[in-house]
Amino acid sequence: MNAHTHLVARYFDAWNETDAVRRRALIAETYAEDARYVDPMLESQGHARIDAMIAAVHERFPAHVFRLSTDIDGFGAYLRFSWDLVGPDGGVAAKGSDFAVVDATGRFASVTGFLDAVAQPA
Repeated sequence: MNAHTHLVARYFDAWNETDAVRRRALIAETYAEDARYVDPMLESQGHARIDAMIAAVHERFPAHVFRLSTDIDGFGAYLRFSWDLVGPDGGVAAKGSDFAVVDATGRFASVTGFLDAVAQPA
């Protein structure tokens, strides 16, 4: 597993972790102290705000998990990858693509997310 693959795996581990203590540890391993996350619906900066953002997603989408849906593409400090948000019934609630910048410590300095598809409520 190369460094980028491991970093993206931790990223998904952090997004999927429901235990707050473990999630905060994963966030510290994955994001720089002042890292910024932004997508069309969310924006946060720093470990505490990223943690609060992920916790809010868990509240809105209980028992859902994020899964990598493409290979990780990257060069230098730049990465892109896509994901699915999968519900307990196996249905996909959302699909997206993230673009990230890795800092000198090997953690995300920034992540910019795009929503590729969002399921409409029944």
